[in-house]
Amino acid sequence: MKEKKYLSAAIALAIMAAGSSVFAADVVDFGDEEVIVTATRTEKKDVDVPAGTEIVTADKIKEMGVRSAMDVLKQLNGIQYDCIGNANSNMGTMTNDVIIRGYKDGTLILINGTPMEYRGKYDLGSIDARNIERIEVIKGNGSTLYGSDAIGGVVNIILKKNTQENTVTVGFGNREGYNYGVNVGSGNWRVGYYKSMLGKSFDQCTPNINKDAKNAELRYYTRDLSKENFNISGSLNDKWDIYYNFSENMGYYDRYITATLPGYTGKAKVGDLYQTRRYDTTNHNFQAVFHDKDWKVSIFNNLNFIESRGVTNKLNYAGTPYHTREKNVSYGADVQKKWYLNNSTNLIAGISGQREIYNAYITTDTKKNIISSKNSSFGRNVWAAFTQIEHQFDAKNTATFGARETWTTGAYRDQNYNNFSMSGSWLHKMNEENNLYLSIAQSFKMPTYSEMNKNTDFAIPNPDLKPAKGINYEIGWKQNHGSHTWKAALFHIDVEDNITASWDTKKKYYQYTNVDFRNTGIELSCKIDGGDKWSYNYGITWQHPQSKSDNAKKLQMRNQWENVYGRLQLDGGIGYKYKKFKTNLNFTYMCSRYQSQSGPNEAVKPYLLSNWNFIYTPDEHSEFNLNIENVLNRRDRTSNSSSDYFCAPTTFMLNYTYKF
Repeated sequence: MKEKKYLSAAIALAIMAAGSSVFAADVVDFGDEEVIVTATRTEKKDVDVPAGTEIVTADKIKEMGVRSAMDVLKQLNGIQYDCIGNANSNMGTMTNDVIIRGYKDGTLILINGTPMEYRGKYDLGSIDARNIERIEVIKGNGSTLYGSDAIGGVVNIILKKNTQENTVTVGFGNREGYNYGVNVGSGNWRVGYYKSMLGKSFDQCTPNINKDAKNAELRYYTRDLSKENFNISGSLNDKWDIYYNFSENMGYYDRYITATLPGYTGKAKVGDLYQTRRYDTTNHNFQAVFHDKDWKVSIFNNLNFIESRGVTNKLNYAGTPYHTREKNVSYGADVQKKWYLNNSTNLIAGISGQREIYNAYITTDTKKNIISSKNSSFGRNVWAAFTQIEHQFDAKNTATFGARETWTTGAYRDQNYNNFSMSGSWLHKMNEENNLYLSIAQSFKMPTYSEMNKNTDFAIPNPDLKPAKGINYEIGWKQNHGSHTWKAALFHIDVEDNITASWDTKKKYYQYTNVDFRNTGIELSCKIDGGDKWSYNYGITWQHPQSKSDNAKKLQMRNQWENVYGRLQLDGGIGYKYKKFKTNLNFTYMCSRYQSQSGPNEAVKPYLLSNWNFIYTPDEHSEFNLNIENVLNRRDRTSNSSSDYFCAPTTFMLNYTYKF
């Protein structure tokens, strides 16, 4: 009860104090210069931010023709795509990840500056690209400003608010795909609804030999992948903004017998269904935002529901039922104020309070027989106080120092944490177009309750997981010269007690453990605006992410460094405009990849992700859009775990949009 009172008091204080997290309206006008808010919690020109950054505007997202926030992020330099389900769909708790600079589970996802995660996971495939005003990506540690989960970086998705254009969209594609949506509003309020479906089955995973199926080869197929999104945004007045988003993702994953091996003794035939699963993920995100001069506050509430059900072994004609259910809740407030101490010094300080709850429920089979007979509920309060001071020594040199104290109360088993993290950076303006920067930052990540406790039939609890702690070093250069924008960064990451899942292929279970992580790399990117017709972008990232082995199956490698994820990434894009026609082609190539195994990690083939989009606008009211995913129809492995999951074959969608 005391903890609840403390949190209620903090929220009440936040409301009285009044302020805001980042909302689309908070971005000030710096002319034609790109502006970023997330990196320092205040508006700055991108070239003046002492960190590796990426900015994607609504216009660029439209030219790309992508469907979701995940489709945007997977094409950015320095970001690796880790996908389990086709079309960015989830398989229950197995969600798709954004890996920044080789660090998995260390990317903090924000919506309008407030967290949208549930127990360290997120559903970026549910955020419709048509609702996005801009995406800001901060590479490297953001823990001092944003807390736990930001070791690898921060992604802030800023949504559209008071756009005046009303639209109706319908579309169809191959593989029984279709989508439709509407976005309408008046004055300060907007309402949007979108639904998409990818119906036809296609194989998604490499076949594997399963002893339960009596030496039969099994292969996964996906079907009926649907996504539904409803959102409301608006302003009560010039100080209050409201946002609500509902999303629901559903899909079926079937496993068929595709071959039999010598010695097969089963009665099933090739083509028989062995296993089926239905996965449902539902999200509710609410924000109330207040902004007034130098005060900012955000109040948020996130609810997530995940349910998985089906039959594991249909060859056993009684069937082996499978059913899991969980609910994740987080609510709280974030307050900050900015002071101008003098003409060369400013200070930002703030507090935040958040309640986290994880519930796992009693589950039953189709005949209401109990599978799991115990409800589990875990919760904790997460508190923080943070500050950042910036001092400009002269016209060329600026230093920034930040600090954050994070602590928890009311945790299960009194397993509370506290951490003090610091960061510092130096920006040197060589001239009006060129800046150099140096950054050093400490990081911190708390284990989630689902990592410490059993949340599936294949998990082994580890209630004594330790927090991950690390430090990031970065030196970089940015240049805005005419139509060219150049960025380069050299970075090094060291993380002690990184939290990672370890899979035992023989016993068929996984457990989260603490292992060390490190990565050193270099990034280089360039954007070119060629004028009225042409535009280009390209980038390269070379890195060497490694993790220490702790698996009992790797005794010969215990406490030795293993390669993980990808080492070399190339990305690029080209755009062309002519009168009423636009086209944009983008690709991302990742090689020198490694997958986690119960034995030594193995090298895997590169992936090449491609997207080609065409837009034709015959008049001011109509627009046709043709988007093609996986242009070369490659069967590329998009997962980084011991199981092989592949991207969908070539998929196209033709949309018509009417504007009014």
